[in-house]
Amino acid sequence: MSQSNYSQSYQYPNYPTVQLNNSLEHFQGSKFKEKSIIFGVIGFFVLGIVFGPLAISNARKAEALHHSATVGKVLGWIDTICAALGILVVVFIMISAASNAGS
Repeated sequence: MSQSNYSQSYQYPNYPTVQLNNSLEHFQGSKFKEKSIIFGVIGFFVLGIVFGPLAISNARKAEALHHSATVGKVLGWIDTICAALGILVVVFIMISAASNAGS
């Protein structure tokens, strides 16, 4: 069998074609996804009450542009809930200290 007959008889499997999407919409969605994850991680360490909602907002923008931003959204909610609980604990401690100081 010659080389030319062999190369003509071989057929590539039917793999799905992958389209590269280099549009502005794809780029913006990718950036919103990255920002949501970054804000979510920063919120674990400082100002979760600020960075949590920022992470959630950017995740929603990314999802509107057809990007999965579940990680950023979950981190944002965890940050927001933990920060809100932390604020409630601090307020409770201050009220408790104030009532003990008065007696």
